[in-house]
Amino acid sequence: MHWLIKCRAKTDIDALREATLPAHRNFLDGYAKETWYSGPLFTDDNKNAIGSLRLIEFLNRAAATAYINADPYTRANIFEAINIERWKPALDVRQRDYPRKPGTMQFVIHALDSADSNTRRAPLREAHLAYLNQHCGITIARGPLLDDSGERTIGSLLMLDVASKAEAETFWAHEPFNRGGVFDTVTLERWRFGHV
Repeated sequence: MHWLIKCRAKTDIDALREATLPAHRNFLDGYAKETWYSGPLFTDDNKNAIGSLRLIEFLNRAAATAYINADPYTRANIFEAINIERWKPALDVRQRDYPRKPGTMQFVIHALDSADSNTRRAPLREAHLAYLNQHCGITIARGPLLDDSGERTIGSLLMLDVASKAEAETFWAHEPFNRGGVFDTVTLERWRFGHV
């Protein structure tokens, strides 16, 4: 099973994060096989870290929870919130194999479904897939978020590699599921490749 782990950092913890960074990186080195993507979330100006986002493979939620709870960042009380959701990768590419592009920036779109998403999603599915295929050149990773059983879709995760935030926003504004009201809650945040 694959999991999205999104951590929101507390404010005013830059010094603590810096002091904990070597231990955090050593911890990540112990999970190279399990890790698909890992990196910090940043403010739009890329100056302040506001959390982290990881896509990682574990047998179940309990294992994913144990992993993030053992992270030195978590043990140092850096995070104010940790969100874990089941994720299904649509592309078989990991961070180590993704071809880096000069001069681009990365963004994560984390979208959670509306109450009537199943009704809205079905007639838009072909247009949604066609749109993603048209934009494969800016897509790092993507795939649905699922309930723990893996049977029900509860949202979507997209990681983009683009020239600007405006390009990411334009992409999302025209995405068929988004335009069709499939999602209730959406965040579009700066992310960058981290230590894997």
